[in-house]
Amino acid sequence: MGMTIWIRGARLKTLPLAIAPVLIGASLAWRDAGERRVAVAVLCGFVALLLQIAANFANDYSDGIRGTDAGRAIADEQVSRGPARLVASGVNPKKVLVAAGICALAACLCGLAVIALTGYWWFILVGIACLAAGWFYVGGKHPYGYHYLGEIFVFIFFGLVANCGTMFALSGTITPDGLLGGSAAGLVAVAVLCVNNLRDIESDGNHGKHTWMTAMGLRNGTIFTIAILIISALIALRHLLQSSIYAANGIPLIAIIAILCAVQIAASYAIARKTYRRALPLCSLDSLTVAAIFVLSTMLA
Repeated sequence: MGMTIWIRGARLKTLPLAIAPVLIGASLAWRDAGERRVAVAVLCGFVALLLQIAANFANDYSDGIRGTDAGRAIADEQVSRGPARLVASGVNPKKVLVAAGICALAACLCGLAVIALTGYWWFILVGIACLAAGWFYVGGKHPYGYHYLGEIFVFIFFGLVANCGTMFALSGTITPDGLLGGSAAGLVAVAVLCVNNLRDIESDGNHGKHTWMTAMGLRNGTIFTIAILIISALIALRHLLQSSIYAANGIPLIAIIAILCAVQIAASYAIARKTYRRALPLCSLDSLTVAAIFVLSTMLA
């Protein structure tokens, strides 16, 4: 299987969740950013992407050695609950852990470059918090992802921290729009986690993994997941309507809203129909659509 299995293990379909809040934060801070804004923005993007991949490998390792991912091998992918996992496919767990460490180290180097360019040395504390959140999600003796806290931490780190961190790195400020943009991105990330947990609701219950979906049950969890997707879209549309782009030209407004609605409907339908393989990439695409609304409405205003 070679490189293919590692590419699958990186879970490329989840990576839009990492880049979306960076795009939102960068767009909101762009006009007030300094001369090195391109370099800082690109580095922030690499930090987010590399931390996401590191977290994916770390989660694969931790769930793999616990047996939570049993039946998630490449050979069983067509009949398993979800995408294949590395440890479940027979990859040495230590190699998966090393891969997570390499990606985390690369993210740290990019983060140090951001610090050198901006002078915000306290970002080191933010980086440490991100690394700890990625590891202890399902790692360690008492992973918080097994005790109803995964959704909260995903909202914080995949929404507020990524978005507001990028915004502050570029402009030295965080605005109310920045908090709303981070919230919109965070809600989509939570929705993706909920889709994963809806798919694995039976297995998670059997392995003592307590999530919001195991607590709510399949029906209420489905309603909740669709609801937070809709809320994220409404936040993005609020930002769009507050900009002056619609006053100058109604065509961009109609086009952007049409794309967002189409993705929202498709994702919600897939979740309601329990076709989670389709729902996951659609939710990831939704994060980019929400980000695109913030970027275009900010840049064209």
